[in-house]
Amino acid sequence: MYLRSLRRALLALPLLALAAADAAAAYNPAVVAADARWVVHADFDRLRASELGKELVAAIEKSQAEATGGTIGLDIPRVLKTVGALTAYGTNLEKDPAAIDGVLVAQGTAELRKIAESVLLQGTLAEPKVFAEAAGYPFPVYSISDAKAAPGAKPHVLVAFPPEPVVLVSKSKERLLQAHAVIRGAAPSLAKAADSALGRLAAKAADAYLFTATVVPTDAFFGPNAPQTRMLQLAGSGSLALGERGSDTFARAELVASSAANAEKLMKILQGMTAMLSLAETTDKQLAEFLNSTAVSRTGDTVILDLAYSSARLASMVKSLQATAEAKPAAARNASPIVAGNVLAEWNAADVPADAAVDGLHWRTIENVPLYNGATITLGRTAGGGRNARFDRLELMPADGKGSPLVFRQAAMRNVRGTMSQVQFPGVDGTYTLRVAYADDAERKARFAVSVSKQPPAPAAPATR
Repeated sequence: MYLRSLRRALLALPLLALAAADAAAAYNPAVVAADARWVVHADFDRLRASELGKELVAAIEKSQAEATGGTIGLDIPRVLKTVGALTAYGTNLEKDPAAIDGVLVAQGTAELRKIAESVLLQGTLAEPKVFAEAAGYPFPVYSISDAKAAPGAKPHVLVAFPPEPVVLVSKSKERLLQAHAVIRGAAPSLAKAADSALGRLAAKAADAYLFTATVVPTDAFFGPNAPQTRMLQLAGSGSLALGERGSDTFARAELVASSAANAEKLMKILQGMTAMLSLAETTDKQLAEFLNSTAVSRTGDTVILDLAYSSARLASMVKSLQATAEAKPAAARNASPIVAGNVLAEWNAADVPADAAVDGLHWRTIENVPLYNGATITLGRTAGGGRNARFDRLELMPADGKGSPLVFRQAAMRNVRGTMSQVQFPGVDGTYTLRVAYADDAERKARFAVSVSKQPPAPAAPATR
């Protein structure tokens, strides 16, 4: 359990902003390499202070309390305050996220940095095949790898703790060292690249808690004949800023066209799209106002899409949507199927005495089951609000007890929708006894089912003359 929790925490580190000493959270192009083709910046200090940010923190608090039953008194707002800002950038744009070679520059408080490095060090002791201290750097660096990777394979991610008040995360050693050089002022940054398209868009980040800018992708991103490609070929770069100004939440998107003629085309396209959006039918007055709050304008070669709406009303809409979701019956929220075909057995965790488990596993035996070569056997489960319920294995034994059982471990089964594990029966046609090993949840809320999808073959039709 500890190792699973540790791994989940560590895999989330790049998203939770591994951070260091107090620093301004506003977007700073001086930490971005001059050759960057895209940049994303999140100002968590500004987000927390906004109306939507407060609702987000409240929702996280509530979710955490429900998940732990109130037994862990973690001060979520205080923990979130350790996260200052994230700035990610890279030099390539690819369809596959795994192929994108970028860097994450994280800033925040010293407490988060201490926690992050401590967890990584614990990982090197608990799972040395996954977590390791990386050599060959002038500052502490830790690698996170796939436990199943071949020896010598490159790590999934590198997490670095340089002496400067930042933490760096990347998949590439070269990119990591370059990012450190940029921060020290020893390599060119966007702040000094006056001719860079991304550098010129940096001013659009003012007042934003989320800012992103990019050189428009080539046809390799969407495909040469995709409508998105033909539209984006009209522009050379663009940016998007989200934030709060006064009592309104704003969104501002800008596309810098490659010519005045293309700017005119882009403006007409966006105006048509917003016009269609404004005609959408809804019985929600606030939602209708929101849909009609978008405006499109043009300044020179730049086309601008602006949206501004009351932050208080947006927060109210978020609360309303959350309340609607919570009002749905539990059965509707957990409606994912857990059977496929004929149900052989179905039971609740609470139906079986908790002390009946042996070495943490319960066994369910189903006798006299006709199976045919190629039949699909499905083990299904639904949590129902519980946690950690799982199947461990399936054993198949001829009904007459002769022969050795066929054993299928959970890891060898096909996962379907996250609620079903399936295996095809490879044996000879006959009648079998099925034994299913499973672990129920501590809350005893889970429900389990075993089903088989393939029917017996139809008898051959009598010959006719």
